[in-house]
Amino acid sequence: MKTIFFPTQSDLRKWFEENHEHVKEIWVGYYKKATGIESIDWSQSVDEALCFGWIDGIRKSVDDKSYKIRFTPRNPKSHWSAVNLKKMEVLQKKGLITEAGLEVFNLRDKTKSEHSSYEQKVKKLPAEYENKIKVNIKAYKFYKELAPSYKKATIHWIVSAKKEETKLRRLQILIQSCEENLKVPLLRNNKK
Repeated sequence: MKTIFFPTQSDLRKWFEENHEHVKEIWVGYYKKATGIESIDWSQSVDEALCFGWIDGIRKSVDDKSYKIRFTPRNPKSHWSAVNLKKMEVLQKKGLITEAGLEVFNLRDKTKSEHSSYEQKVKKLPAEYENKIKVNIKAYKFYKELAPSYKKATIHWIVSAKKEETKLRRLQILIQSCEENLKVPLLRNNKK
């Protein structure tokens, strides 16, 4: 299947409205920010996928200016991450979830999704990571004032990475976002 680059989130939503019931996969393309080419971002595409009962999967490089991610209909028995559960909560409040998305969400294994043992154990950042935030006084002040549920989702996002360099890169995104008095891009309420 060819890669489709969507300039806006509403363009991707239109694709899902027209295709989510009969297409089995889509490769969504993303231009890297440095290119200056208008493109949706990962968080926006996951929001739309969740609304229609789909999920992101494999990521591959296209060229030095872009990459692509494969989206497929979600298996009702698949694991729901804390990040996606939070996203669903926000999307439901906005009234954006379709019947198809709600059906898949309601079929999930609530025990498996909401009580993942690892997510329950990690309640605060490891000390060495928190110390890196404390060095930036402005960022740490904002971080301390964040809601516990947001902190939990952010901490899980950081510590769930498999590689240490990914964890540190995510931590740096958190620090930079907090310095700007913003949530990490993944958990921001993006407007269409």
